[in-house]
Amino acid sequence: MELHIQSDFECVYSVNGEFLERADSITMSEYDVVYVTVFPLSRSLLPYTVKLCGAENIKSDLACGIKLSSEHYLLSLSPRHMTVYESTQKPIPAKSMISRLFSLLRSGDSAAAYALLSENLRSAIDRPALEKFFSGYERLTECSWDGSNKFYLIDKNGNAKLHAYTLKDEFIDDIIECD
Repeated sequence: MELHIQSDFECVYSVNGEFLERADSITMSEYDVVYVTVFPLSRSLLPYTVKLCGAENIKSDLACGIKLSSEHYLLSLSPRHMTVYESTQKPIPAKSMISRLFSLLRSGDSAAAYALLSENLRSAIDRPALEKFFSGYERLTECSWDGSNKFYLIDKNGNAKLHAYTLKDEFIDDIIECD
């Protein structure tokens, strides 16, 4: 099984005592106990450790671990701030077009999200259908470990569905469910 660790902030990792700059794909057994310590590179963030007991799903304020499939386990890490309450946290900019689309839909800006679609896709789908397609999902995680345009949509129960998208002239031209 491959462990994929993703974070929205610059950091390095220690996985069972071994320091890593990137942790896109680490081989582990489905039954291993794995300790992941994240060391943020920003002095305003604090390090912390997450314990993974095999491939069980975990969810906390700082970490979310989900078994995506029989071969892939995703650990998503959030920043740990020095202050307990911080009302002026800056939103993290989305990395790709599909992440931007999902972020805009989650924030309620369906007009801006709809503008990211190609003319071909806009003629095939209206705004309510686009919103409905992504409704019910809490998170989108890109499959950065394989360099493809694939992503998982994850619901509140930790269920993940694999999807793929294509781009045409820097607009999203198609989105399909792979499972």
